[in-house]
Amino acid sequence: MKAEEILTLNDIGQELNLLKKNQSRLTLGDVRKSIRFYNNDHKILHDPELRDEWIKEKEIDPETNKSEWIPHKKTHTRLALPYQQQIIMTASSWLMGKGLNIVFTSDVDKDIKSYQNWMDNVWNKSNIITLLREVAKITGIETRAAIQFFYDEESQKIKGKVLSIGKGYEIYRHKDENGKMDCIVIRYLRDKIVDGVLYQDVDTTELYLQDKWYRYEGLELVAGYPKESPIKDKLLFAYFEQDYPEYWFVRDLIDKQDYARSQHSDVNVRIGNPALVVHGKLATKPKINDAVKIYEIQSSGSSLEGTTSGTADMKYLEISSAPESVKLEMENNEKDIYRFTYPDLYELLTKAVSGNLSSKSMSLMFTHVFAKMAEKQAVWDDMIRRCISILKSMGAVILEDENILNLDISFTYNSLLPSSIDDLINTLSVAVGAHLTTYERAASQIDFNDPATVKAIKEKFDVTQQEATASTTTKPIDNSLPNPNGVNGG
Repeated sequence: MKAEEILTLNDIGQELNLLKKNQSRLTLGDVRKSIRFYNNDHKILHDPELRDEWIKEKEIDPETNKSEWIPHKKTHTRLALPYQQQIIMTASSWLMGKGLNIVFTSDVDKDIKSYQNWMDNVWNKSNIITLLREVAKITGIETRAAIQFFYDEESQKIKGKVLSIGKGYEIYRHKDENGKMDCIVIRYLRDKIVDGVLYQDVDTTELYLQDKWYRYEGLELVAGYPKESPIKDKLLFAYFEQDYPEYWFVRDLIDKQDYARSQHSDVNVRIGNPALVVHGKLATKPKINDAVKIYEIQSSGSSLEGTTSGTADMKYLEISSAPESVKLEMENNEKDIYRFTYPDLYELLTKAVSGNLSSKSMSLMFTHVFAKMAEKQAVWDDMIRRCISILKSMGAVILEDENILNLDISFTYNSLLPSSIDDLINTLSVAVGAHLTTYERAASQIDFNDPATVKAIKEKFDVTQQEATASTTTKPIDNSLPNPNGVNGG
């Protein structure tokens, strides 16, 4: 069903329910829970058994020699380890950390001029790469985000605004029976002033179609709406969506790491700090916050390891290391967290410092990331192409150049891993020499070449080829010799 058909129901409540229907698996509640988890609001912080507590301990006043109960605060270590933040940083960096490489191969002067005008005045000034980086991070956390494009009259630039639940916008998209997005729904709270009176947190819903858009307050259509879209037949939104947050299926492992590290830290606080043990009958014990804990033991009159108990026997209470099973569990948890999401880039840094890693070795280390990126790019390809299409449509109107709409503009992703331009040039040179590609195509794949440079390279190559053909001569025939067509004229 198309959005235009749904809007003929004349019941905004029913219309909104249908327009919001084909969404991803997670509810708004799930998304907000994911945002809290990303911000390190973990289970361990709310565990009632790990809350700080006040206890009273008996102490003797040295001046009065009287004992009294003194309160002390007993704390538990509660570490919320930010694995999820590292996962999001890695995922978004792999996808958009080094931006995009725009590919344009036409050698027609008119197209090159339009492309350069669009690139200089639209693409580069729209800050689109920054917007895409922000969206890559947000979708990894919230599973959905949108870029709304608009023309800023003041700066005379095309700009974009990122909309997401974390920014205060409930966003929905509707697709028709062919899977084409034909409506965007945005719900948010806004302030407005009417006749000098301020109204705060007005419940506002906006519906955007290709040719017009509506604004509702509650369930009432605002006067003056619907309005025409600034670019006809173009929905000025790019909507990004994925099924689950990047760390959704390793949250339990992260929680287990929180508990394991916190409990081990508590052991170190209780035992790792100097604590002296005197063998005998316990007389006094140290306060929980003593820097040096001394346990005083009275003589029990029994023998101890061949010595009399009247002899003082003190030693440090210590633990040599965590039990091997605990250590193994913590290592396996961390290994699985990275195995099922994205690898630890710190490990790459460590290995690069300790040894000379080639770009090929690094690529092998991150093979499973390339596999995950292939899945993610299958979704992102359409949305990035949509961003390019929107900016072309808006640029054609603003720059008054209809030829921009005819430009064949594509893109490639740039890998986060270090790469060598020498390797790329050598590869392209071999491909051209083996007649597997053309000089023009090879030159267009090198990102420091703009279309004008690519065309100049092609023209120079064509001239070189013509000169080489013209300089190729054959042995002249001497007609004075007998049988001039024979070998050596003989």
